[in-house]
Amino acid sequence: MAISVTEILGTDSLSGSRLVINDNFNVLASEINSMEVYFAPSAGTITNLNNVSTEALRVGLSTILLDINASTFDILTNVKMTGNLNLTGGGLFRNDTNPTTQNDTLAGSGMTLDIGTSTAIPPYSINRVGNSDTSNNLVISLYSGSIGQEIFFTYAESQTGTVRINGVANNLVLTGAGTNLDLTGLGQTVHLLCIDNGSGVGVWYVVGGTGFTVS
Repeated sequence: MAISVTEILGTDSLSGSRLVINDNFNVLASEINSMEVYFAPSAGTITNLNNVSTEALRVGLSTILLDINASTFDILTNVKMTGNLNLTGGGLFRNDTNPTTQNDTLAGSGMTLDIGTSTAIPPYSINRVGNSDTSNNLVISLYSGSIGQEIFFTYAESQTGTVRINGVANNLVLTGAGTNLDLTGLGQTVHLLCIDNGSGVGVWYVVGGTGFTVS
């Protein structure tokens, strides 16, 4: 709402306009006090608003954590949910794909690759793999993930060399006597889920896939 104050003309007496001046200050003070119910300049906070209407919203200063504008809604940090996520407007799209195919060309003569490290969980949900060397296995060492994390391995090349997924420090739980997961042809996949082993440590369980074998 617009603030209205009484104009004091140059021909008006200063002493005679004292009441008008005081009234103007009172109007301004009242409006500022009303705004400071919501805005706290010293604390740099805004509270108790009933509604905010804007074309864009950005959260974060040196590091942007949330960026909403007319065309995108980007969350650029981890999200922790304590309630349900209900999708009513469309599908859920997983685009967290490793841009680099994990194959024998990338591994070189060593024929080994790491997914994750001893200090960092595997960074991508979907990993494309392949191996053109039919005489040697490409061994992928899968490090521990975060409890609840999912990871997919998809044989994405028209090759027949074995891609062997090996759990680091026995973190891959498999049925039977095998300790490895083998993919050997285009279209074969394995879907893993990191589950608490009962002691707060995440280990990988197979929850889906097609064509893979345990060795």
